[in-house]
Amino acid sequence: MKRWSSLLLDANVIIELFKQGIWDRVVAECDIYAAETVVGEAHFFEDDAGVRHDFDLGASIADGRIQQFSVAAASVKKFVATFGLDYIEKLDAGEAESLAYLEHASDDHRICSADAIVFRVLGNLDRGHQGVSLQEVLGKLGLQRPLARQFTKLARERWTAQGVTERLQGRGRKT
Repeated sequence: MKRWSSLLLDANVIIELFKQGIWDRVVAECDIYAAETVVGEAHFFEDDAGVRHDFDLGASIADGRIQQFSVAAASVKKFVATFGLDYIEKLDAGEAESLAYLEHASDDHRICSADAIVFRVLGNLDRGHQGVSLQEVLGKLGLQRPLARQFTKLARERWTAQGVTERLQGRGRKT
């Protein structure tokens, strides 16, 4: 049985996993989902020396290690339109598609990202429990690594709390 089931990955997390050299290990231990737009966004990283390293998720999709999904453009647009400009201008296409998918997915789905807006949206939707940091995922897999702040549990909690506060203040989501 996989240690993480129904785990949606954002492009920044996929890129970090390749950069850290642990992509195959994480995919073996997790039931991974990725939006079609995320797959299109995640295809290379630059190492500390500035050298570009390309990767292709096609093989992982073809062999079923990643479940690629797509949400109709009209559905993504409808989802995004429920938020105010301060949210909309921060959401990229992959995040928007992933969150639109998550809105109608079962409660056991989790999204792993390093972007504050993803966790703000979840907090605003009262679905903060569906967010997870890369630090938390790796911790459960016994793969603790030094990570930039945006990949930590502390960052996830901070941005989720801000989304909750904004919801309580009547901000973020249009009424």
